[in-house]
Amino acid sequence: MSNNLNLSQHVTTIHNPESVVEVYLNKEHTLVTEVKSLNYNRYKNYEYPVSEYLEMVKGFKGVDATLRQALNN
Repeated sequence: MSNNLNLSQHVTTIHNPESVVEVYLNKEHTLVTEVKSLNYNRYKNYEYPVSEYLEMVKGFKGVDATLRQALNN
């Protein structure tokens, strides 16, 4: 897990069949970080600008709505 996540707000957790994805929003509300938990105790971090991430997850398991709610807080 990256040190930058210590300064981030946890938004949601997505449970997929092959992985679990934790979604974080940085304190400036400009960057989304996905921490994907893979098999064999492996993790991968992915970072996206907020606008790009919202387009990518539009309508997916309510992630876009949850992120928008976090942006308004």
